[in-house]
Amino acid sequence: MKKLICLGFGLAALACAQEPQRLTLPFRDPSMPKKLNVELMLGSITVKGYDGNDAIIEYTGRSIRPSGRGGDAPPGMHRIGGSGGLEVTEEANTIRIRNGSFISRGDLVIQVPVQTSVTVKTMSGQNLTVDNIAGEIEANNFNGQVTVTNASGSVVAHSMNGKVTVSLNKVAPDKNMSFSTMNGDVDVTLPADTKANLRMRADDGDIFTDFDVNMGPPAAPQVQEEKDKSGRPRTRARISGAEQGTINGGGPEMQFTTFNGRILIHKK
Repeated sequence: MKKLICLGFGLAALACAQEPQRLTLPFRDPSMPKKLNVELMLGSITVKGYDGNDAIIEYTGRSIRPSGRGGDAPPGMHRIGGSGGLEVTEEANTIRIRNGSFISRGDLVIQVPVQTSVTVKTMSGQNLTVDNIAGEIEANNFNGQVTVTNASGSVVAHSMNGKVTVSLNKVAPDKNMSFSTMNGDVDVTLPADTKANLRMRADDGDIFTDFDVNMGPPAAPQVQEEKDKSGRPRTRARISGAEQGTINGGGPEMQFTTFNGRILIHKK
């Protein structure tokens, strides 16, 4: 197993506080499927597919310590370094990237071969971007935007607070996909010949498309028997407001969900 641990910048890496640190790490077996798995506590992530065999990682770290924990410069002094660390491992053709600090931020730009399967997650980042990837993509940004462009594999994209934008060049014929956010628009562009079963829900917004959608019946109300706090029986029914339909005769399931925003499904 190849392993690299970066333990911060400090005085010896003054230039790296202004320019990203760069690491090139090969996959163990170029002929086998490749995977990238990234988790940042704080920071943005950009993943780009390119015509190469290695992972090229650029990392820019900087401290965001609150006042009283080293964030304020003493009188007459200025900050020249200090940030959280980063750990990168390669094992069994999977490259994993982590930073575990709640008080440090690191922004990542990663290049990987186009056919790599990518799983990326940031807890409180600005933007999460994936471009030109043909493998499976799973992108999760707890507090920020998710943007996936020029994808040719299956995509699962989720944000808690941010817009989700996805554009696919090809759609895997046998893979389900999901696009969701709590607060923001879900904006997805699909090839014109996409065959899919659509499951759509916008609790506080509208659903728009330029596809010819064969709309199905609304989801049946969910009825259940229960008891109130006093133990008395009661009946509760829920009408979800979910919509369903098919395009080009139907196919794998695609779920589109937003609780506070619009759903836009474009024909490419």
